[in-house]
Formats: sequence, C-alpha cells, structure tokens
Amino acid sequence: MCDPISIIGLALSVGMAYANYAAQEDMANQQQAANDSWVDYQRRQAADFQKRDEALRRNAEAARSASLGELTPEKQKAAQEGEEARLKETLSSEDVANLEKGDPNALASKMLSGQEGAGDYAKTNIQAQIQQAAIEARKRIQALAAVQSYGGSQFGLTNRANTILNASGQDIRLAGNERAGELAAYNVAKAVEPIKIVQHGGQSLGAGAAVGAQMAGGGLGNAMASGMSV
Repeated sequence: MCDPISIIGLALSVGMAYANYAAQEDMANQQQAANDSWVDYQRRQAADFQKRDEALRRNAEAARSASLGELTPEKQKAAQEGEEARLKETLSSEDVANLEKGDPNALASKMLSGQEGAGDYAKTNIQAQIQQAAIEARKRIQALAAVQSYGGSQFGLTNRANTILNASGQDIRLAGNERAGELAAYNVAKAVEPIKIVQHGGQSLGAGAAVGAQMAGGGLGNAMASGMSV
C-alpha cells in the first residue's frame, strides 16, 4: 500500500520537475529569439557598412577621375597656351604689344621724340636699331612666357597640376579616413554577442530542489508510518 505522504512528495517532485521543464523551455525560446535578433542586427550592420563604404569609395573614385579629367593632354595644352598668352600680355609694354600688332613705327617714333633736327640718315639708322631691339625684346618675352607657362607661373602647368592633385588628394584622404572610421565602428558591431538568457537558479538548482523535495517527502512519510505503528 502506498504511503500517502510519499505520494504527496512524489506529486510535489513531479510538479517541480514539470515547472523546471517549462522554465527551461521558456528560456530556450527566449534564447532563440535573442539569437534571431542578434543575427538580424549583424545583417543590418553589415548591409549599412557596405552601403556607407561603397558611397565613400565612390567619392574617392570621383575625386580621382575628376583630377585625371583635368590633366588630359588636350586640357593641359589649352591651359599652357592660355597662360603663355597671359604672360606675354603681362610682360609686354604697350609699345611692344603695338609692335607685335603690326605698328613697327610706334615705338621708334616715341624714342625719336626730340630728335626731329637730326639728319634723315641718322634718324633712319636709329629707327632701324630701335625696331630691331624691340623685335628682339618681343622674341625674348615670347620665349620667357612660353617657358614660364610650363613652369611655376601663377597658372603654369606645374602649379595647375599641383593644385588639381592636391585638391583631389584631400578628397581621397578624407574618404579614406572616413572609411577607416566606418570599418572600426563595424568591427565593434561585429564583436557584439547575442544576449544570454539565464534561468534563475539554473537547471542544476531546479533538479536539486526536485531531488530534495522527493527525499523530504519520503522521510516525512517514514516518520509518520513509524508513529502510527506505535
């Protein structure tokens, strides 16, 4: 015949075991939900990182392409010719410019001012020398303008190329720094672990309580049975 107290202890043990199982099942469900949430978080972080990184990469590529587009042979030649013309105008006096425009007597007439009493031969000779000197000066100015237009003049090819490359280099370095920052932030996000769901007392504590209840129920039943026999 079964001891009533033992039956109570057994029922208590079964009930606690079932409660412990239900708690473990709930913990497993919560852990699965936490894992799914973590996977979704990692996917979003990866997609966002790739989107931002690609945008920054395109910015750097646009800066590089723009600089190369400004340094094509055609644009370089046009810039050089424009700078050469600017320098020729800047370096030439008005009289030399008029000489270049086809007025060879303009400069000589000014320089012969006050020499009207000189003989025709003298004036002709002096005028020819002045014109020749002006022509030589014009040639030197043209040569200087051509050389400077390739070098370090204000808009010369050297300064122009350096300005273009410096500007694009700044944009490329900025994009590179931003990409490095995005990668560092993404590495932090990747290091995030899923939430760990822990049952209060843990599974081992639940099993121990069930065993303890079973032992207590059995001992109480034995003690009462002994008392009833007495």
